[in-house]
Amino acid sequence: MLRANLPGNLDGLLAHHILGDHRVNFAWNVNPMTPEWLQDNEDRLAHSSGLAVLGYGLAGFPSTASHTGRRHLTGGLPALMRKDPFQVDGVTFVNDPGQVVGIALAVNAAHEDVPQARTWLADILHDQRLRPPTALLGMFHQHARHIIAAAAAFRPDPRQLDDPVDLAGLHWLVTADRNVELTDPHELHGLRSRLLSGVILGQTEPSSASRAALLLAAATHIVTASVDDLILSRSHVGVLLGRFEDAMRHWRYDNDTLDHPIRWPITEEREVQNILWLILRPVFDDLVDEETLRKLGHSTYRADFGIPSLGLLVEVKYARKAADFKTFEKEIIQDYVGYLTDNEPYRKLAVFIYDESASVQEHGTTRNALLKMPDITDVIIASRPSHVPAPDRTARRRNKSR
Repeated sequence: MLRANLPGNLDGLLAHHILGDHRVNFAWNVNPMTPEWLQDNEDRLAHSSGLAVLGYGLAGFPSTASHTGRRHLTGGLPALMRKDPFQVDGVTFVNDPGQVVGIALAVNAAHEDVPQARTWLADILHDQRLRPPTALLGMFHQHARHIIAAAAAFRPDPRQLDDPVDLAGLHWLVTADRNVELTDPHELHGLRSRLLSGVILGQTEPSSASRAALLLAAATHIVTASVDDLILSRSHVGVLLGRFEDAMRHWRYDNDTLDHPIRWPITEEREVQNILWLILRPVFDDLVDEETLRKLGHSTYRADFGIPSLGLLVEVKYARKAADFKTFEKEIIQDYVGYLTDNEPYRKLAVFIYDESASVQEHGTTRNALLKMPDITDVIIASRPSHVPAPDRTARRRNKSR
Protein backbone atom coordinates (compact mmCIF):
# COMPACT_ATOMS: atom_id res chain seq x y z
CA MET A 1 0.00 0.00 0.00
CA LEU A 2 2.90 2.33 0.68
CA ARG A 3 4.20 1.86 -2.88
CA ALA A 4 0.78 2.85 -4.25
CA ASN A 5 0.31 5.73 -1.81
CA LEU A 6 0.79 8.44 -4.43
CA PRO A 7 -1.60 11.18 -5.64
CA GLY A 8 -3.93 9.81 -8.30
CA ASN A 9 -2.57 6.24 -8.11
CA LEU A 10 -5.55 4.11 -9.11
CA ASP A 11 -4.57 1.08 -7.04
CA GLY A 12 -3.88 3.28 -4.03
CA LEU A 13 -7.25 5.01 -4.43
CA LEU A 14 -9.03 1.64 -4.53
CA ALA A 15 -7.16 0.56 -1.39
CA HIS A 16 -8.19 3.79 0.32
CA HIS A 17 -11.79 3.20 -0.75
CA ILE A 18 -11.77 -0.38 0.60
CA LEU A 19 -10.36 0.55 3.97
CA GLY A 20 -12.64 3.53 4.49
CA ASP A 21 -12.38 4.59 8.14
CA HIS A 22 -9.94 1.82 9.11
CA ARG A 23 -6.84 3.25 10.74
CA VAL A 24 -3.50 2.63 9.07
CA ASN A 25 -0.02 3.42 10.36
CA PHE A 26 0.76 5.91 7.61
CA ALA A 27 -0.77 9.08 6.21
CA TRP A 28 -2.74 8.68 2.99
CA ASN A 29 -1.31 10.64 0.07
CA VAL A 30 -3.57 9.50 -2.80
CA ASN A 31 -5.71 12.63 -3.11
CA PRO A 32 -5.94 13.78 -6.76
CA MET A 33 -8.22 16.74 -6.02
CA THR A 34 -5.57 19.46 -6.12
CA PRO A 35 -5.16 22.09 -8.82
CA GLU A 36 -1.57 20.97 -9.37
CA TRP A 37 -2.40 17.30 -9.91
CA LEU A 38 -5.35 18.07 -12.18
CA GLN A 39 -3.24 20.40 -14.30
CA ASP A 40 -0.30 18.00 -14.56
CA ASN A 41 -2.56 15.08 -15.51
CA GLU A 42 -5.09 16.82 -17.73
CA ASP A 43 -4.26 14.55 -20.65
CA ARG A 44 -5.22 11.47 -18.58
CA LEU A 45 -8.68 12.73 -17.69
CA ALA A 46 -10.24 11.93 -21.06
CA HIS A 47 -9.52 8.20 -20.61
CA SER A 48 -11.41 5.70 -18.48
CA SER A 49 -8.58 5.43 -15.95
CA GLY A 50 -8.50 9.20 -15.50
CA LEU A 51 -12.28 9.38 -15.14
CA ALA A 52 -12.07 6.65 -12.50
CA VAL A 53 -9.48 8.68 -10.59
CA LEU A 54 -11.85 11.65 -10.67
CA GLY A 55 -14.60 9.42 -9.29
CA TYR A 56 -12.49 8.47 -6.29
CA GLY A 57 -11.36 12.06 -5.83
CA LEU A 58 -14.82 13.58 -5.88
CA ALA A 59 -16.22 10.88 -3.58
CA GLY A 60 -13.40 10.84 -1.03
CA PHE A 61 -11.56 14.15 -1.31
CA PRO A 62 -13.96 17.03 -2.04
CA SER A 63 -12.12 20.32 -2.31
CA THR A 64 -12.08 23.67 -4.09
CA ALA A 65 -10.82 21.79 -7.15
CA SER A 66 -13.96 19.65 -7.28
CA HIS A 67 -15.62 21.92 -9.86
CA THR A 68 -12.70 21.27 -12.21
CA GLY A 69 -13.04 17.53 -11.70
CA ARG A 70 -16.78 17.64 -12.41
CA ARG A 71 -16.13 19.62 -15.58
CA HIS A 72 -13.77 16.92 -16.82
CA LEU A 73 -16.30 14.21 -15.92
CA THR A 74 -19.09 16.00 -17.75
CA GLY A 75 -16.96 16.07 -20.88
CA GLY A 76 -15.36 12.64 -20.55
CA LEU A 77 -18.19 10.35 -19.52
CA PRO A 78 -20.29 10.80 -22.70
CA ALA A 79 -17.24 9.89 -24.80
CA LEU A 80 -16.65 6.76 -22.70
CA MET A 81 -20.33 5.83 -23.01
CA ARG A 82 -19.98 5.73 -26.80
CA LYS A 83 -17.23 3.10 -26.66
CA ASP A 84 -17.74 -0.65 -26.65
CA PRO A 85 -17.03 -1.92 -23.10
CA PHE A 86 -16.68 -5.51 -24.34
CA GLN A 87 -13.73 -5.24 -26.68
CA VAL A 88 -12.21 -8.44 -28.04
CA ASP A 89 -8.75 -7.76 -26.60
CA GLY A 90 -10.26 -7.34 -23.11
CA VAL A 91 -8.60 -3.97 -22.57
CA THR A 92 -11.58 -2.21 -21.05
CA PHE A 93 -12.49 -0.61 -17.75
CA VAL A 94 -14.85 -3.45 -16.79
CA ASN A 95 -11.86 -5.80 -16.49
CA ASP A 96 -9.97 -3.50 -14.12
CA PRO A 97 -11.17 -3.44 -10.47
CA GLY A 98 -9.78 0.02 -9.82
CA GLN A 99 -11.43 1.44 -12.92
CA VAL A 100 -14.85 -0.19 -12.60
CA VAL A 101 -15.27 0.98 -8.99
CA GLY A 102 -13.93 4.45 -9.83
CA ILE A 103 -16.26 4.77 -12.84
CA ALA A 104 -19.21 3.87 -10.59
CA LEU A 105 -18.19 6.64 -8.19
CA ALA A 106 -17.75 9.00 -11.15
CA VAL A 107 -21.21 8.20 -12.48
CA ASN A 108 -22.70 9.12 -9.10
CA ALA A 109 -20.65 12.30 -8.87
CA ALA A 110 -21.77 13.47 -12.33
CA HIS A 111 -25.39 12.36 -12.02
CA GLU A 112 -26.84 15.86 -12.21
CA ASP A 113 -24.89 16.71 -15.37
CA VAL A 114 -24.91 13.26 -17.02
CA PRO A 115 -28.01 11.51 -15.57
CA GLN A 116 -28.07 8.82 -18.26
CA ALA A 117 -24.65 7.53 -17.16
CA ARG A 118 -26.07 5.59 -14.24
CA THR A 119 -28.43 3.62 -16.48
CA TRP A 120 -25.60 3.05 -18.98
CA LEU A 121 -23.33 1.56 -16.33
CA ALA A 122 -26.13 -0.51 -14.78
CA ASP A 123 -26.84 -2.03 -18.20
CA ILE A 124 -23.18 -2.94 -18.64
CA LEU A 125 -22.99 -4.51 -15.19
CA HIS A 126 -26.02 -6.67 -16.00
CA ASP A 127 -25.00 -7.51 -19.56
CA GLN A 128 -24.69 -11.25 -20.29
CA ARG A 129 -21.34 -10.58 -21.95
CA LEU A 130 -19.91 -9.50 -18.60
CA ARG A 131 -18.08 -12.65 -17.58
CA PRO A 132 -15.34 -11.81 -15.09
CA PRO A 133 -12.36 -14.15 -15.44
CA THR A 134 -11.77 -14.19 -11.66
CA ALA A 135 -14.06 -14.39 -8.66
CA LEU A 136 -12.48 -11.27 -7.18
CA LEU A 137 -13.27 -9.17 -10.26
CA GLY A 138 -16.87 -10.38 -10.02
CA MET A 139 -16.97 -9.07 -6.45
CA PHE A 140 -15.79 -5.65 -7.58
CA HIS A 141 -18.47 -5.69 -10.28
CA GLN A 142 -21.05 -6.31 -7.57
CA HIS A 143 -19.61 -3.50 -5.47
CA ALA A 144 -19.94 -1.17 -8.45
CA ARG A 145 -23.61 -2.19 -8.73
CA HIS A 146 -24.01 -1.41 -5.04
CA ILE A 147 -22.49 2.06 -5.49
CA ILE A 148 -24.97 3.06 -8.19
CA ALA A 149 -27.90 1.33 -6.43
CA ALA A 150 -28.35 -1.21 -9.24
CA ALA A 151 -29.89 -4.62 -8.65
CA ALA A 152 -27.58 -7.26 -7.24
CA ALA A 153 -26.35 -9.93 -9.67
CA PHE A 154 -23.90 -11.95 -7.61
CA ARG A 155 -24.33 -15.30 -5.89
CA PRO A 156 -21.28 -16.01 -3.73
CA ASP A 157 -20.18 -19.51 -2.85
CA PRO A 158 -17.34 -19.49 -0.29
CA ARG A 159 -16.75 -23.20 -0.84
CA GLN A 160 -15.39 -22.45 -4.31
CA LEU A 161 -12.75 -20.04 -2.96
CA ASP A 162 -9.28 -20.94 -1.69
CA ASP A 163 -7.19 -17.78 -2.07
CA PRO A 164 -7.27 -15.73 1.18
CA VAL A 165 -7.59 -12.55 -0.89
CA ASP A 166 -10.71 -13.93 -2.57
CA LEU A 167 -12.09 -14.87 0.84
CA ALA A 168 -11.25 -11.38 2.12
CA GLY A 169 -12.98 -9.85 -0.88
CA LEU A 170 -16.12 -11.87 -0.25
CA HIS A 171 -16.06 -10.97 3.45
CA TRP A 172 -15.73 -7.27 2.56
CA LEU A 173 -18.55 -7.53 0.05
CA VAL A 174 -20.96 -9.40 2.36
CA THR A 175 -20.38 -7.06 5.29
CA ALA A 176 -20.66 -3.88 3.18
CA ASP A 177 -23.59 -4.78 0.92
CA ARG A 178 -26.80 -6.03 2.52
CA ASN A 179 -28.09 -7.17 -0.86
CA VAL A 180 -25.41 -9.86 -0.98
CA GLU A 181 -26.13 -12.77 1.33
CA LEU A 182 -24.53 -16.13 1.82
CA THR A 183 -26.79 -19.12 1.18
CA ASP A 184 -26.11 -20.40 4.69
CA PRO A 185 -25.51 -17.78 7.42
CA HIS A 186 -23.16 -20.21 9.18
CA GLU A 187 -20.86 -20.04 6.15
CA LEU A 188 -19.63 -16.63 7.31
CA HIS A 189 -18.05 -18.20 10.38
CA GLY A 190 -16.28 -20.79 8.25
CA LEU A 191 -15.18 -18.11 5.78
CA ARG A 192 -13.59 -16.10 8.60
CA SER A 193 -11.82 -19.14 9.99
CA ARG A 194 -10.36 -20.13 6.61
CA LEU A 195 -9.34 -16.57 5.88
CA LEU A 196 -7.47 -16.05 9.15
CA SER A 197 -5.81 -19.45 8.81
CA GLY A 198 -4.59 -18.53 5.34
CA VAL A 199 -3.20 -15.19 6.53
CA ILE A 200 -1.49 -16.67 9.59
CA LEU A 201 0.04 -19.52 7.58
CA GLY A 202 1.33 -17.10 4.96
CA GLN A 203 -0.63 -18.61 2.10
CA THR A 204 -0.85 -15.32 0.20
CA GLU A 205 1.40 -12.57 -1.02
CA PRO A 206 -0.78 -9.64 -2.11
CA SER A 207 0.49 -8.30 -5.40
CA SER A 208 -1.34 -4.98 -5.24
CA ALA A 209 -2.40 -2.35 -2.74
CA SER A 210 -6.08 -3.18 -3.19
CA ARG A 211 -5.51 -6.89 -2.46
CA ALA A 212 -3.53 -5.97 0.66
CA ALA A 213 -6.32 -3.59 1.70
CA LEU A 214 -8.90 -6.38 1.41
CA LEU A 215 -6.83 -8.60 3.70
CA LEU A 216 -6.32 -5.80 6.21
CA ALA A 217 -9.98 -4.78 6.21
CA ALA A 218 -11.19 -8.35 6.67
CA ALA A 219 -8.67 -9.27 9.36
CA THR A 220 -9.42 -6.10 11.33
CA HIS A 221 -13.16 -6.65 11.11
CA ILE A 222 -12.91 -10.33 12.08
CA VAL A 223 -10.63 -9.74 15.07
CA THR A 224 -12.79 -6.85 16.32
CA ALA A 225 -15.99 -8.86 15.90
CA SER A 226 -14.42 -11.84 17.65
CA VAL A 227 -13.33 -9.71 20.60
CA ASP A 228 -16.82 -8.23 20.86
CA ASP A 229 -18.35 -11.73 20.78
CA LEU A 230 -16.08 -12.82 23.62
CA ILE A 231 -16.42 -9.71 25.76
CA LEU A 232 -19.84 -8.19 25.19
CA SER A 233 -22.95 -9.93 26.44
CA ARG A 234 -26.36 -9.04 27.83
CA SER A 235 -24.92 -8.98 31.35
CA HIS A 236 -22.64 -6.14 30.31
CA VAL A 237 -25.66 -3.97 29.54
CA GLY A 238 -26.76 -4.38 33.14
CA VAL A 239 -23.24 -3.62 34.38
CA LEU A 240 -23.07 -0.41 32.36
CA LEU A 241 -26.53 0.78 33.35
CA GLY A 242 -25.78 -0.11 36.95
CA ARG A 243 -23.02 2.52 36.90
CA PHE A 244 -25.54 5.25 36.05
CA GLU A 245 -25.62 6.67 39.59
CA ASP A 246 -21.82 6.81 39.85
CA ALA A 247 -21.56 8.48 36.44
CA MET A 248 -24.07 11.15 37.48
CA ARG A 249 -21.51 12.52 39.93
CA HIS A 250 -20.26 14.62 37.01
CA TRP A 251 -23.69 15.67 35.77
CA ARG A 252 -23.61 19.48 35.72
CA TYR A 253 -26.01 21.36 37.93
CA ASP A 254 -23.99 24.26 39.31
CA ASN A 255 -25.08 26.34 42.26
CA ASP A 256 -25.42 30.12 42.28
CA THR A 257 -21.85 30.72 43.52
CA LEU A 258 -20.56 30.59 39.93
CA ASP A 259 -20.76 33.58 37.63
CA HIS A 260 -22.10 31.46 34.78
CA PRO A 261 -23.62 28.30 36.25
CA ILE A 262 -24.31 25.39 33.91
CA ARG A 263 -27.43 23.37 34.71
CA TRP A 264 -28.63 20.24 32.95
CA PRO A 265 -32.12 19.55 34.27
CA ILE A 266 -33.67 16.08 34.10
CA THR A 267 -37.43 16.39 33.91
CA GLU A 268 -38.77 13.54 31.78
CA GLU A 269 -38.09 10.11 30.34
CA ARG A 270 -36.69 11.38 27.05
CA GLU A 271 -33.80 13.10 28.86
CA VAL A 272 -32.97 9.87 30.68
CA GLN A 273 -32.97 8.06 27.32
CA ASN A 274 -30.47 10.62 26.01
CA ILE A 275 -28.13 9.85 28.92
CA LEU A 276 -28.47 6.10 28.42
CA TRP A 277 -27.68 6.51 24.72
CA LEU A 278 -24.40 8.22 25.65
CA ILE A 279 -23.59 5.35 28.02
CA LEU A 280 -24.45 2.46 25.70
CA ARG A 281 -23.64 3.70 22.19
CA PRO A 282 -19.81 3.84 22.60
CA VAL A 283 -19.89 0.13 23.56
CA PHE A 284 -22.67 -1.31 21.39
CA ASP A 285 -22.34 0.05 17.86
CA ASP A 286 -25.63 -1.50 16.71
CA LEU A 287 -27.72 0.23 19.40
CA VAL A 288 -31.10 1.24 17.94
CA ASP A 289 -33.15 4.13 19.31
CA GLU A 290 -36.94 3.66 19.54
CA GLU A 291 -36.98 0.22 17.94
CA THR A 292 -40.38 -0.35 16.29
CA LEU A 293 -41.56 -3.93 16.68
CA ARG A 294 -44.10 -6.07 14.88
CA LYS A 295 -47.76 -5.42 15.54
CA LEU A 296 -49.42 -7.97 17.85
CA GLY A 297 -53.16 -8.10 17.41
CA HIS A 298 -54.47 -4.55 17.47
CA SER A 299 -51.48 -3.21 19.38
CA THR A 300 -48.27 -1.66 18.08
CA TYR A 301 -45.15 -1.79 20.25
CA ARG A 302 -42.03 0.34 20.29
CA ALA A 303 -39.13 -0.31 22.67
CA ASP A 304 -36.89 2.50 23.84
CA PHE A 305 -33.68 0.76 22.74
CA GLY A 306 -32.69 -2.39 20.91
CA ILE A 307 -29.32 -4.14 20.62
CA PRO A 308 -29.82 -6.65 17.76
CA SER A 309 -26.45 -8.36 18.22
CA LEU A 310 -27.49 -9.33 21.76
CA GLY A 311 -31.16 -9.93 20.95
CA LEU A 312 -31.93 -7.47 23.76
CA LEU A 313 -34.50 -4.71 24.19
CA VAL A 314 -34.15 -2.00 26.85
CA GLU A 315 -37.25 -0.38 28.36
CA VAL A 316 -36.86 2.95 30.15
CA LYS A 317 -39.24 4.40 32.76
CA TYR A 318 -39.29 7.68 34.68
CA ALA A 319 -40.77 7.56 38.20
CA ARG A 320 -42.04 10.85 39.65
CA LYS A 321 -43.60 9.35 42.78
CA ALA A 322 -43.61 6.11 44.75
CA ALA A 323 -46.95 5.02 43.31
CA ASP A 324 -45.44 4.94 39.82
CA PHE A 325 -43.56 1.72 40.61
CA LYS A 326 -46.75 -0.31 40.93
CA THR A 327 -47.95 1.16 37.63
CA PHE A 328 -44.64 0.31 35.94
CA GLU A 329 -44.84 -3.31 37.06
CA LYS A 330 -48.24 -3.72 35.39
CA GLU A 331 -47.19 -1.85 32.20
CA ILE A 332 -43.96 -3.80 31.74
CA ILE A 333 -45.55 -7.19 32.39
CA GLN A 334 -48.31 -6.28 29.92
CA ASP A 335 -45.85 -5.11 27.23
CA TYR A 336 -43.48 -8.03 27.90
CA VAL A 337 -45.40 -10.43 25.67
CA GLY A 338 -45.78 -7.92 22.82
CA TYR A 339 -42.08 -7.05 22.92
CA LEU A 340 -40.77 -10.61 22.75
CA THR A 341 -43.34 -12.36 20.53
CA ASP A 342 -42.16 -12.94 16.94
CA ASN A 343 -39.77 -10.01 17.07
CA GLU A 344 -36.53 -11.55 15.86
CA PRO A 345 -33.79 -11.17 16.89
CA TYR A 346 -35.12 -9.88 20.21
CA ARG A 347 -35.59 -12.51 22.90
CA LYS A 348 -34.68 -10.71 26.12
CA LEU A 349 -35.63 -7.48 27.89
CA ALA A 350 -33.75 -5.23 30.32
CA VAL A 351 -35.51 -2.54 32.36
CA PHE A 352 -34.10 0.78 33.54
CA ILE A 353 -36.08 3.04 35.90
CA TYR A 354 -34.99 6.56 36.85
CA ASP A 355 -36.47 7.48 40.20
CA GLU A 356 -36.92 11.22 40.56
CA SER A 357 -38.70 10.72 43.90
CA ALA A 358 -35.86 8.66 45.47
CA SER A 359 -38.45 6.17 46.73
CA VAL A 360 -35.82 3.57 47.54
CA GLN A 361 -38.27 1.56 49.65
CA GLU A 362 -40.03 0.55 46.40
CA HIS A 363 -36.97 -0.50 44.44
CA GLY A 364 -36.55 -4.02 45.77
CA THR A 365 -40.23 -4.94 45.40
CA THR A 366 -40.39 -3.82 41.77
CA ARG A 367 -37.07 -5.35 40.85
CA ASN A 368 -37.94 -8.73 42.36
CA ALA A 369 -41.38 -8.76 40.74
CA LEU A 370 -40.02 -8.07 37.25
CA LEU A 371 -37.09 -10.47 37.52
CA LYS A 372 -39.56 -13.32 37.96
CA MET A 373 -40.30 -12.98 34.26
CA PRO A 374 -37.98 -15.54 32.59
CA ASP A 375 -36.80 -13.29 29.75
CA ILE A 376 -36.11 -10.12 31.75
CA THR A 377 -32.35 -10.14 32.17
CA ASP A 378 -31.94 -7.23 34.59
CA VAL A 379 -33.82 -4.42 36.31
CA ILE A 380 -31.75 -1.36 37.16
CA ILE A 381 -33.28 1.40 39.28
CA ALA A 382 -31.29 4.61 39.73
CA SER A 383 -32.28 7.47 42.02
CA ARG A 384 -31.99 11.13 41.17
CA PRO A 385 -28.60 12.47 42.31
CA SER A 386 -28.91 14.84 45.26
CA HIS A 387 -27.25 17.78 43.49
CA VAL A 388 -29.89 17.74 40.75
CA PRO A 389 -33.11 19.22 42.19
CA ALA A 390 -36.50 17.69 41.51
CA PRO A 391 -38.42 19.64 38.85
CA ASP A 392 -40.87 22.20 40.21
CA ARG A 393 -43.98 20.78 38.61
CA THR A 394 -46.39 22.93 40.65
CA ALA A 395 -44.86 26.08 39.14
CA ARG A 396 -45.21 24.56 35.67
CA ARG A 397 -48.89 23.79 36.26
CA ARG A 398 -49.52 27.32 37.53
CA ASN A 399 -47.91 28.78 34.43
CA LYS A 400 -50.09 26.61 32.16
CA SER A 401 -53.27 27.72 33.95
CA ARG A 402 -52.59 31.42 33.47
